[in-house]
Amino acid sequence: MSQSDFVMDPKMTMGPVALRVREYESAIKFYTEDLGLRIIRQDGNISELAPVKSSQTLVTLVHDSEARIPSRNSAGLYHFAILLPSRADLAKAYLALGNSGLAFDGYADHIVSEALYLTDPEGNGIEVYADKPRSAWKLDADGIPQMGTYPLDIDSLLLEVEDRAIDEMKAISDGAVIGHVHLKVTEIRQSTNFYHYRLGLDLMNYWDSAAFLSAGGYHHHIGINTWESSLGSTVEEGCAGLEYFTICVPDPSNARELCSRLGGATQNESIFRDPDGIRLAIKTYTRA
Repeated sequence: MSQSDFVMDPKMTMGPVALRVREYESAIKFYTEDLGLRIIRQDGNISELAPVKSSQTLVTLVHDSEARIPSRNSAGLYHFAILLPSRADLAKAYLALGNSGLAFDGYADHIVSEALYLTDPEGNGIEVYADKPRSAWKLDADGIPQMGTYPLDIDSLLLEVEDRAIDEMKAISDGAVIGHVHLKVTEIRQSTNFYHYRLGLDLMNYWDSAAFLSAGGYHHHIGINTWESSLGSTVEEGCAGLEYFTICVPDPSNARELCSRLGGATQNESIFRDPDGIRLAIKTYTRA
């Protein structure tokens, strides 16, 4: 695929992820007690959560006790990924999450990063990861970071932690941000065209059932796949799961052009839908 005539601001980052949840008490317990986030704002049925010493929202919970459970093959969230500042923080997350009694869904070394996988009480997939230094990334002939899935060396990871005072560790350390989102889509080419040509993201990797896109040479800000949703249903209104994810564009002129391409804009934020009805918010500020 050729490059879009619109190029995303290379300093783009990901912002908060909003989740519609049916059982508020179990969800808030998971995110505050198990992950160690804190509520920084509440307004009616909406709670915004951030790491302990941060004022920037990481996850927003929208309580809706009437929300329906989406069908298994519908488009939506595969997982959202919390990027930690360092490998040592990932080691502490492994210990803290294990100490909380949570069961991991898996672990992986992706060549460019190392990751832990788990699921929240509502079934939303979560990746907690740390990037390897960019200088250590393996690039192909076109300068694209090579990615893969290999076993995570847990023993090596734990060598990063000198103080094993597990009770004092938080799973999500200060400085954590949303690193990427991975989406379930119904048709890979259709969604790739949207995120590549309409949003102007660089296509980093493309296969028959998955694609990874980013700005500024990152391995991926957005992943898409049809592993569970090929030819399935688009987003079902009124269902639990992903409410929206956020793209932060620091260059106002780039953000205005992007919003114009997508069909309109407000001064500070606009919410649009991809071909499967997945909502994405475009915000014009730089993530601290």
